[in-house]
Amino acid sequence: MYLSIFSDAFRREERAVNRGISAYQHGSAVGRDAYTARRNTHMLEKGLTMRPRRETFGVAYIEETIDVLGRAIGAGVLDSKSAEADWMCAVLDEYFKATAESPSQQIARARAAYGHMRSRWNEIEGINGPHRPTPSATRLDIDDLVELAQGRRSVRWFTADSVSRDVVERALEVGIEAPTACNRQPYRFEIFDDPASVQAVASVPMGTAGYAEQIPGIVVVVGDLSAFFDERDRHLIYIDSCLASMGFILGLESQGVASCCINWPDITERDLQMRDLLNLEDHERVIMLIAYGYADPAGLVPASAKKPIEAARRFRTL
Repeated sequence: MYLSIFSDAFRREERAVNRGISAYQHGSAVGRDAYTARRNTHMLEKGLTMRPRRETFGVAYIEETIDVLGRAIGAGVLDSKSAEADWMCAVLDEYFKATAESPSQQIARARAAYGHMRSRWNEIEGINGPHRPTPSATRLDIDDLVELAQGRRSVRWFTADSVSRDVVERALEVGIEAPTACNRQPYRFEIFDDPASVQAVASVPMGTAGYAEQIPGIVVVVGDLSAFFDERDRHLIYIDSCLASMGFILGLESQGVASCCINWPDITERDLQMRDLLNLEDHERVIMLIAYGYADPAGLVPASAKKPIEAARRFRTL
């Protein structure tokens, strides 16, 4: 009764989901839709990795894929010189080779349309497609990784030293490699590192009382519901954003930069305040905040002991 009558938390999320679907449909209609291009290319790439590989697959959406990709590059939503465009064309190049003997008329029409567009995209090499798995060349072994994870703690007291944007972007290189449903990547990191902006942002959430004034940098992770055409996917902004955030945090940690995850409970007044401050769209939702900086060696951090592995997992047989 309380949630139905007195609280608007669920209604606000419902409105955001609905507006996200509307924004998705509008973006598709006007040719400004990178999300469909990512999703469809991902599905085609999965089909190319199947064993045995079929000569006909992707029929239901291949023409849509070519249309969306062409309009997205034409509108500048996808940069033809980007790694994304290279990946999409690499997948499509391989797809049309794999389906060369297919009797499908849809594939034949899509092949002709793609060939016409591809001839105009000379800058796209198309070399970053499906490939054999290769062992990681990393110098980290599992002990190093465990040490990094166990050494990370939520730091709330920082020095006055600023963190170079190059350091932050190297950490983001780790974050954006996180897996994401159908490779849609429905998030972005809003990063603030000037004192006035940091203070304005850090004052909004509840969990920063007592230490917000000395945070040198802060990130607002924003989820984009316009990436989805159906309400079934409404949770993916939270899952995908948090996968990327953990990689980002470990990327900071590996460079000697401390961080603190700041909880973002769904409180109407604060949500509206942050939405106005960041000028967010109706279909965008704040996921969490991350404070970062160099740890003050004189400060204390909570130990925050974790529950034993045995309590966090079950090996099962059905």
